[in-house]
Amino acid sequence: MTYDCILVGGGLASQLIALRLAALRPETRVAIVERGDVLGGNHTWSFHETDVSPSEARWLKPLVSYTWDDQIVRFPGQPERQLLTGYRSMESTVLADAVLALPSVDALCEVAAADVTPTTVTLEDGRTLTAPLVIDARGALNKQPLALAYQKFFGIEIETARPHGQTTPIIMDATVAQHDGYRFVYTLPMSETRLLVEDTYYSEEPTLSVPVLEQRTRDYIAMKGWEIDKVVRTERGVLPITLAGDIDAHWKMLGNEIPRAGLRAWLFHATTGYSLPSAVRLADLIARERTLTSPAIAHLVERVSRKTWADQAFYRLINRLLFVGARPDERVAVMARFYRLRRPLIERFYAGRSTLYDKGRILSGKPPIPIVRGLGVIAPERAWDFVAARRHLTPELG
Repeated sequence: MTYDCILVGGGLASQLIALRLAALRPETRVAIVERGDVLGGNHTWSFHETDVSPSEARWLKPLVSYTWDDQIVRFPGQPERQLLTGYRSMESTVLADAVLALPSVDALCEVAAADVTPTTVTLEDGRTLTAPLVIDARGALNKQPLALAYQKFFGIEIETARPHGQTTPIIMDATVAQHDGYRFVYTLPMSETRLLVEDTYYSEEPTLSVPVLEQRTRDYIAMKGWEIDKVVRTERGVLPITLAGDIDAHWKMLGNEIPRAGLRAWLFHATTGYSLPSAVRLADLIARERTLTSPAIAHLVERVSRKTWADQAFYRLINRLLFVGARPDERVAVMARFYRLRRPLIERFYAGRSTLYDKGRILSGKPPIPIVRGLGVIAPERAWDFVAARRHLTPELG
């Protein structure tokens, strides 16, 4: 049971690393250890075309299940807006099939790691795997030095009895009744009769009531006049929205002996919670690193994590304005104002590449919340007070 690389956790980050190693270093023998029964779980990962570079888009292309040339947002009291930004979606089954087809990869599912060291992984069934490189990608820790809010969702993928008539993704329909913070419905047209409909919330609380959200999703489907012929699948998720944190304490807690990836390395967009662009970039960096050992990759990942954290300070400020500065009933107005800005600015925001001009433009003009209240949340310490007042317990977000 000897490999060149062992990936602990079979989610998005691990699978992309395995794919890039197979493409750039096909001689590298990889093992993926996943406690679930399949790699990647039951997910649809979506991203804007501009979230990744042209070279990244090329190697992702075989994994992309659906592509659209534009997208739509809807907010109360203003015209529907079409954004001419490409949108892409990946299905977890497609990614898993691609990884399982690699001759250099062994996937060990339905078995958990009992002990992980820089060179070994001991499984709960007693087997021990060895490799010079072990990467821990098992999702976020239960306790971590982060002040969080959450994006949470419940989705139903359906086949409709007749063509549904939607050809463009509606990434935010916020004309729905507002509950539990900022609410919107997200719909992806996958074929003339197939749709993914997700009821989504930006909320202070990580709890997700499946019966309530499923009923609201079905009510939306009925309101649109879509008759369900078959429910293909359902999915749910809770993503971290970062208000503040202590990156030094995080890496001191983790140590620098075992490389991390994905949410465990704090590699996700602070405002959207999406991790795919960061996972793509890290996979490429790891596969191109000269030395594939745990010390070398641990140093690489920590460096990337710290830079990402520093680069996203502005997005954490925006999150504090949205959650701490704005009351729940004001958040839809904050989002509506953002979506009146120019398309390139919106694209750079989602890609995590906002310019100094972009930041000034987002913060300038007539604010949707009082200035005094907004100034009161600039300091990150206010986020900790906000979270403590609600007695948050950070969930495992793997």
